[in-house]
Amino acid sequence: MILKKVKITNYRQLQNVELDMQDSLTVLAGPNNSGKTTLISVLKGMFCDKKLSFNYSDIPIQLSSDWLDKILPIFQAVMIKYDRESGVREIITKISNDDKFIADYIMDSFQAQIQVDYNPDNDDIQYFADYLMDLDDTKHSFYFIYTYEPSISSFEKNLTEHYDRMSARFRDINNPQGVEKDTKLYFLKEELLRLYCNAAIEKCYFCNSDYGNANPMEVSAFKNLFNFQNIPAIRELDDSESDSSKGISKRVISLLKDNDTWVEATKKLPDLLMSDIESSGAKNEIKNSSIISLDDTIRDISKTSGGHIGKLQLEMDVSEHDVEEFIQRITRAKYDIDGLLLNEDSQGLGFSNLIYLHMRLEEFYKSIESNKVNIFFIEEPESHMHPQMQNVFIRFLKRYYMDKKIQGLITTHSNEIARMVGLDSLRVIRQTGRSKSELFNLSKFRNSIKGIKVTNIEEESQFLLENFFDWFFEIGYSELIFADRVILYEGDSERLYIRKLIKLPEFSALADSYIAFIQVGGAYAHNYLPILKMLKMKTLIITDLDYNKDAMSMEEVKREDSKSTNATINYCYRLVHADREEDYSPTIKELYDFQVKGESVLYNGLVYLTFQDEKSTARTLEEAMLNKLLKVDVFHAIKRSEWKEKRKINNLTFSIPNNKENEEDSEYSIHRIVEATSNNKTDFMYSVILSGNEKKMLPDYIEKGLLWLAK
Repeated sequence: MILKKVKITNYRQLQNVELDMQDSLTVLAGPNNSGKTTLISVLKGMFCDKKLSFNYSDIPIQLSSDWLDKILPIFQAVMIKYDRESGVREIITKISNDDKFIADYIMDSFQAQIQVDYNPDNDDIQYFADYLMDLDDTKHSFYFIYTYEPSISSFEKNLTEHYDRMSARFRDINNPQGVEKDTKLYFLKEELLRLYCNAAIEKCYFCNSDYGNANPMEVSAFKNLFNFQNIPAIRELDDSESDSSKGISKRVISLLKDNDTWVEATKKLPDLLMSDIESSGAKNEIKNSSIISLDDTIRDISKTSGGHIGKLQLEMDVSEHDVEEFIQRITRAKYDIDGLLLNEDSQGLGFSNLIYLHMRLEEFYKSIESNKVNIFFIEEPESHMHPQMQNVFIRFLKRYYMDKKIQGLITTHSNEIARMVGLDSLRVIRQTGRSKSELFNLSKFRNSIKGIKVTNIEEESQFLLENFFDWFFEIGYSELIFADRVILYEGDSERLYIRKLIKLPEFSALADSYIAFIQVGGAYAHNYLPILKMLKMKTLIITDLDYNKDAMSMEEVKREDSKSTNATINYCYRLVHADREEDYSPTIKELYDFQVKGESVLYNGLVYLTFQDEKSTARTLEEAMLNKLLKVDVFHAIKRSEWKEKRKINNLTFSIPNNKENEEDSEYSIHRIVEATSNNKTDFMYSVILSGNEKKMLPDYIEKGLLWLAK
């Protein structure tokens, strides 16, 4: 039995998310405040807790606002005019019919749709048999709905209790004294939402595959179908010298409770303990001492009660439960290192956390019930772990869940875990709007690109797109899924420059964002577009125009046969101009027009492709930077002596070609200088940054791109 799918609507930022579970391990990755904890809270509330928390702060803001717009005028009109008894009756009459809320006054409630799959050859479905709705022999699933529904009778009861206070507040709204009108309205709205939520009742249904024909079932019966356990993000571990939590010790003892040898040994302890106490004479000594000490006191008390009090004494009565508690208190897990026993805190929190997780997994494995859905969740297993330990542990988890045939989910914001787990098991949750998160299934993404071959026309090479993304994650670019924004760039010099630029005041919004910097060549950047589009990542692609480097003037650059060798630029042009042939390469003039028309902003403003513009006349970043500094086009030739002077004045590092016959009078263009510096681009960029010239040399196309990304 496995939990196949959970679709959640209208719970906090989870307005419409669908979690598809793997048969073994599923990994839910995402940045902080993306909705991971909320999702786990919903699953815990549905499957194991007594009740899922449901109050007005759990309702999406737009839904509660729309409901208040409808119901607030009714309450205001009635409460100003009527007393409690008449007012309650009037309001209930207006918002209900046949002891149910009228549809207009019911919010689109929180709901979870749950699919459970089973294997007819191996699984025992005795607990589920009564909930089978699909009689098709080829389908093996059960479907359930878990929700909250408002009860008009509960609403009426709550309204009656709070009517007088709310009525007084409505009458006081227009009173100029005291707090402002908006504040008064805020508290009334809050009270109305609280009334609604307090009247909402937990409900469960079993249904068909379309989640229709819903039949009610007991909530307790639904929860009994699941053996759900989880390890929260906050661990019961302690690395202080006091070693107060003894988290590992507790887990060791818990794990041993099912061990026959351990059970037999501890059963003997009460008798052994009492035997030792009696043989030592301590028991009689305590008994006699208690009689002597209490004798006078008891004699005085008996005078006030007719003398009917017997002798009071202390007696030892040791039970198995007492001994078990005693063992819990005195037993400690210790590490034997070269004969020296060290406390569990001696290894640090990372190692302790690793051992703790292992033991909890073993406990869960022993608790599995074959006729239930067994699920084990771990929140943020990377807590306190070094990246290398995270790497080892996630590989262990994958094997453990698969070998033991356990189904589970882990949540993480660890780049290392996301990198190691692979696309098939990875689910990504991200905020894509105000108080709205979306969940993306990278397994479906992988299936969508399966078998697709990508041809790099310019390099005449071909590869499978799915292999590209496997490699993409393997080398550590999985950080993309945790980012707020993405910048794709070409080389080390671009990375140095961009990281320095975002510290400038005009780009301060970027300094507060988590940006994924992904280094890609112009030949491959466009291959990232499918995953960027799916994840709805705001992305800036900074690349080079790369026209013919032998061109000697702008006229040559804009000739009809002048093309760019940059595969990403050409691909994006064809993406916008879909009528062009698959192998069409636009001219440089067409690309300049493409840029001016704003067509390089793709996917409804999601991706911005930026490259050197016509004004700069440049073909690379370094050319554009020198163009901005010197204010001459890249073809304009300057004497060697002048280049030396400009290099010295601006404290820059670049190479100047040698002409031994006429060294000082030789003239070189920006294009030739950059060509001579091609093997030392990083040194050039270091000199720009260390000399403080980064803003002075900022090309317009990069400035526009960063300002767009910062919006």
